[in-house]
Amino acid sequence: MNAEEVPEESPHTDDEERWLWKNGLVDRTKSQIEVLTKKIELFNCKIGKIGSRSGYLKDMLDLNTELTGYFSSVTDNDNVNARDLFDFLTLCFCEYDHFFRNNQEQIFLKKEEKNILLPIAYDIVFNDIKSILDFITNNTINYS
Repeated sequence: MNAEEVPEESPHTDDEERWLWKNGLVDRTKSQIEVLTKKIELFNCKIGKIGSRSGYLKDMLDLNTELTGYFSSVTDNDNVNARDLFDFLTLCFCEYDHFFRNNQEQIFLKKEEKNILLPIAYDIVFNDIKSILDFITNNTINYS
């Protein structure tokens, strides 16, 4: 094979292309999202059962609806744009954190919110969302 027959890699690879995952990474991410979606739906049911009319729980339901809507669109596609997912989850992580900091006193005053809702929310944020963020970080580190 001579030099003319060796295909050259394009120096201008589409930046978006390297953030689109295919194969097992997509499957793993989608399964993590499915687990997270189920936990968010459970969380929403628990909020409904407690029946609190507090504004901050309505805000939490709105954020959860935004999350599940986004996840639905992600899992319907064959590819996952890891950068978009990472950015969205980072924003959600920060919104949850901000939400808890601003409403911590009110949450701790109500036994059901403190003992039932808070552990579920903590699990969603610090286990599920964080593990997806870590998975994306660990599997895209070589793309920089």
